[in-house]
Amino acid sequence: MANDWREFIEKLLSQVNIVNVISRYVPLKRKGNKHWGCCPFHHEKAPSFVVNEDSQYYYCFGCKESGNAISFIQKIESIERIDAIKMLADEVKMELPQSGFKEDDGKSREKRNRLFALMRDAAKHYHDNLSSPKAKNALDYIKSRQIPANLVTRFGFGVSVDGNDIIDFLESKGYTKTEMKEAGLIAQRGADWYDVFYGRFMIPIINNFGEVVAFGGRLITPETHISRKYVNSTNTLIFDKSKTLYAINLLKKKKQREKINYVIICEGYMDVLALHKAGFDTAVANMGTALTETQAKLLRNYSPNVYVSYDGDNAGQLATMRGLDILKKMGLNVKVVCLPDELDPDDLIKARGKEAYQKLLDEALTLTAYKLEVLRKRYDLTTPDGKSSYGIEAMKVIKALDNPVEQEEYLKIVHANTGYSFDALRKQADISVVEENAPVRQQEEATSSPDRDKAQLFILASVAYGKDYVSEEDDIYTLLSNEEDRRIYKYCIEKIREGQTPRLSALYDIEKPETLRAIAEYEFMTEDKETLRRQYENCVKRLKIKRIEQDKARIVKEYEQSKDAKLLMEIVKLEKVLKNLKSGADDD
Repeated sequence: MANDWREFIEKLLSQVNIVNVISRYVPLKRKGNKHWGCCPFHHEKAPSFVVNEDSQYYYCFGCKESGNAISFIQKIESIERIDAIKMLADEVKMELPQSGFKEDDGKSREKRNRLFALMRDAAKHYHDNLSSPKAKNALDYIKSRQIPANLVTRFGFGVSVDGNDIIDFLESKGYTKTEMKEAGLIAQRGADWYDVFYGRFMIPIINNFGEVVAFGGRLITPETHISRKYVNSTNTLIFDKSKTLYAINLLKKKKQREKINYVIICEGYMDVLALHKAGFDTAVANMGTALTETQAKLLRNYSPNVYVSYDGDNAGQLATMRGLDILKKMGLNVKVVCLPDELDPDDLIKARGKEAYQKLLDEALTLTAYKLEVLRKRYDLTTPDGKSSYGIEAMKVIKALDNPVEQEEYLKIVHANTGYSFDALRKQADISVVEENAPVRQQEEATSSPDRDKAQLFILASVAYGKDYVSEEDDIYTLLSNEEDRRIYKYCIEKIREGQTPRLSALYDIEKPETLRAIAEYEFMTEDKETLRRQYENCVKRLKIKRIEQDKARIVKEYEQSKDAKLLMEIVKLEKVLKNLKSGADDD
């Protein structure tokens, strides 16, 4: 199954022309066998983004982003990898492998496309209803909320005027009641069918592909039998509320125009509307449900910085706490907008203006600071029991931090709130004292940058680019200094042995982009094949010399301990091999 999938990916990447794919998003100018443009992943004026048509990969010399057509679509469209694969496969009319993908057969895809079309037509009809004489309640609501016409259009708002209007309209377009039910638009009472949203202000929920997948309906006719203020679409074949964010389509459009510094996540449709209206147009909502890892991954595609702006009531605080941990787990920089009690963003902006909300953004708390603040409010710090309970719980929060310098900073807050000594607090959490001038613990560079010298890098680049001077007979695999490079070499040599030219694009499906970074930016400085061949052979010799010198040093150490004559003979042999290799290896 794994091999089938790997073969499918390789075939897909060979069918897709990365230059054509990227040109839809980035103006490219050809120079030799490469195309250059301004990087879409960071903002620049001088082009540093290169697309290699031969090896089918892209690389930015500015921000170091690199990858193949799949990774480009995944990042630029802010979608999951499997969705990027589907998107490219559809373009070149390739069927995805059945193994592990049975749920996405042709019939299922056809039904999904049918429902997408139905929902698009329904959204347009609901929007057009705003021009109907029956839309008075909706227009009054728009006026009372002071929603400008451009936002009505931008969000695609509409109205369901009665229980049968949408059914009649969609049937006239050729859709069946069964399809309308599968889309979550209608339900049945006895023998009668009705619009589940009738009498409501309609809020389309649009995914990051620009497809209408669901609706939220806000009550605007209180005199009807409907009692709930909001009715939301249930999960359907095309809608899963745990995987969708409201207004994600608008966030994507903004990202295509400019860099997004941060995203604001709130709870409801009207909070998003209020924030966009006030100029905070990176706001999205998780529609009142608990934040999921899938939604957090979606946010990560747009910006590493997220402000959580849930309601200021107790329920909102609990939702914030759960969401914070999920966002942090996904590697996002999280801050919390502390709204006054009982207020949501919409209420705050109405009462105090956008400047008040901006001030809250400026004063937003980090994840740890917010947790400590919630604990402070939970306990009565004027009593011994309350103060000690706060101290115990607060130190659990601080102990969970990875960085000792961060621990020390937040320790100061707990000390200030309780008056307990630093020693007592450290003992409570079993945290040792941070030494003065101790370096901040950082991830070792080696985890993202394999240990390579220039000779090893030249060999890897030559193999990855399929240079004709590379010999599959060379015993290089064991000479490479790290596992990542051995995998790269093995994969490329296997392709050469099969009579194929290795493609760097396929390697992005095997290795991390940072492992391939130095190879992606490698430039062969001459077109003289004989010069390149000699340099390659010289690099191979240098790796062999390095390995033999390491072996010799090890054996010398063993000999010094044992004085074994056999070891001495091995040393002499190695010295002879070294002499022969060095006499034929040029310095560079």
